[in-house]
Amino acid sequence: MELLLALVVSTIIYELYIRYVPVCGVSMISKTQLPNIKHAAVIDLREYNEATALPVPTAIPLPLSYIKRNYHQIPYKEVILITSDAITTNLGVRKLKRYGFQIKGVCCLEINPTIKTA
Repeated sequence: MELLLALVVSTIIYELYIRYVPVCGVSMISKTQLPNIKHAAVIDLREYNEATALPVPTAIPLPLSYIKRNYHQIPYKEVILITSDAITTNLGVRKLKRYGFQIKGVCCLEINPTIKTA
């Protein structure tokens, strides 16, 4: 029984780590730098409704949920990711690294940025 409990707890901790702990060594890129990208694929990991609200013309639309079956269509091994939030960034970076891609940077575009008040 303790073994089952330990397995459940370790699985929960692993899933929380994958989703919420930021990936080290990934630089942030601003939207103004995206048109100047050469020799790297710009991949838009946002869902289609978010990607159409703030389009990036040079990006390849590939939502996070479609990476597993369509990662072979990415033309370069070096990629720049466009995401909508930190969770999508963490999951996308880890998944693409698992498939052998080098993440050169991430551009996080929010439709409704949160307003921080003091």
